[in-house]
Amino acid sequence: MALDAHHCPGAVMFLFRGEFGCLMYTGDFRWEVDSERAKDARSRLLNVLKNETVDILYLDNTYCNPSYDFPTREVAAQQVIDIIASHPEHDIIIGIDTLGKEELLIHISRVLNIKIWVWPERLQTMHLLGFHDTFTTKTSITRVRAVPRYSFSIETLEGLNTMQPTIGIMPSGLPWVLKPVKGDDHLFGSLLTSHYRKRQSSDKLNGNLGYAERYHQYMFSVPYSDHSCFAEIQEFIELVQPTNMKGIVSSSSCYVDPIYYFGRLCGVNQPPKRFIHKHVRKEGGKKVVAVSYIESGNSPEAERKKSRSVRVDNKRFLVSRMTASRRVGRGAKIVESDRSD
Repeated sequence: MALDAHHCPGAVMFLFRGEFGCLMYTGDFRWEVDSERAKDARSRLLNVLKNETVDILYLDNTYCNPSYDFPTREVAAQQVIDIIASHPEHDIIIGIDTLGKEELLIHISRVLNIKIWVWPERLQTMHLLGFHDTFTTKTSITRVRAVPRYSFSIETLEGLNTMQPTIGIMPSGLPWVLKPVKGDDHLFGSLLTSHYRKRQSSDKLNGNLGYAERYHQYMFSVPYSDHSCFAEIQEFIELVQPTNMKGIVSSSSCYVDPIYYFGRLCGVNQPPKRFIHKHVRKEGGKKVVAVSYIESGNSPEAERKKSRSVRVDNKRFLVSRMTASRRVGRGAKIVESDRSD
């Protein structure tokens, strides 16, 4: 069974039932607790589950960290409108991906009664989605342009400002840093930030813009996200009450197994789990990865010793296999493995 994931056009959550039990896969999703759309989704989800226990919930854990807290898309969209309205003489550049943020762009178009420029391939996508009258590839008829995220940079904005006053808006749930990589004026990556740390590279906008921030003379960041924030993830888990759950995103800037924070919300038969908290940060231009293991009955030190022992044993086993193979093959460097990958 498919349920609306409220992420981008066509995104759905799947509910599977069978001899294997009841499994739910959210895919990328946004669970906005207070919106009318979410209230309808909540009612439908409960009607579908019918008090049935979800054995495993495969969860979008993109922002499964309490550091990620941002408003609903409705609130964030209004922040974007306020920024555009406060710069009536400027061209507007909005960084987006090849799919997603359609609702934001349509909202801007309706409120300001203007068309939105997109690149040709994106226009084709918009037409396939049924949006025929909102978007254009003619720059002369609109001052608001949606550009690929990879082309959104300080260098680009500075160049555009030599011809016409221009500001850029990055709608994203991720906090963006200002300082570019040495020799590259593109914004690099995203860093995990905390509510309790003040970012000195940005100035809070005055007025009612809330979370919107100005990172540069020509650049604004607005926390408009198509993924659930930490509080929304928690509300969803409390609603579904799965017996077990697994995160589906392993490449985020701060990967956290949802069991780490929400294991207490699972069913009473929840077995002991190992929590994996992987934190990636940048220090001095280098990536630093810290991984901690906590398992029932085992201390972190015991886990480290066990991990080192396994790595050493595997290395010795590999060397032994290679040595034997090279003897048989008279020095051949390519080892044919009888194991299936």
